[in-house]
Amino acid sequence: MPLIAIALLVAAALGGGVSAAAQTSLPGDPLWGFKTTINENVAGALAIGDQAKANWDISVATARLDEAQKLAAEGKLNADAQSALTTNFDAHAKDVAALVAKLEAGGNAGAATDVATRFQAALASHASAVAEASASQGTSTEADVQPFLASIRGTLDEAANLSASSSAELEHEDAATSSTEGSPVRGEMKINTGASGEAQDGNADGSASGTVKVNIY
Repeated sequence: MPLIAIALLVAAALGGGVSAAAQTSLPGDPLWGFKTTINENVAGALAIGDQAKANWDISVATARLDEAQKLAAEGKLNADAQSALTTNFDAHAKDVAALVAKLEAGGNAGAATDVATRFQAALASHASAVAEASASQGTSTEADVQPFLASIRGTLDEAANLSASSSAELEHEDAATSSTEGSPVRGEMKINTGASGEAQDGNADGSASGTVKVNIY
């Protein structure tokens, strides 16, 4: 049975109370696994189309950074929490990149650019918030989360490259479209002409032929 079908069955069996409680859970809490495997997968199943799926992946990736910020502010962003967050975050970041590439390959550069730009902006904002929360706890806490922050910054750099690449692709498509719209049609049409006749009374006959060139602008 597909994972999402199992998720829906479990969510229905347990009811809305557990699902609602899980939404505020953080890595290390008993319900965090329910939140990431049930709640979020059910929401993802409702995202129809590549752009909607990419936007869902962005929302989940930024949710991981929100959780990291909360833990960092409490001085609880330990190695185990960082590992769990990074694994989940990386999976969704890779899905965003794959869906952007799929949108571009399908000729939808506009949607690809929108997704890539939103992804970059979301990561930049949330990564800064995590860094600030870590710094507020003192030098030792900030040092402890440096591996996590370095990983996030690496993904942010990739997101920036993705956004730039998608924007360039969109500009290329726009330029190609504008060059074919409103351009004059130029060409040359040749018409072969021929004429023949016979003057019976004058006992003379003759023929004539030629080519008429018509330029089309």
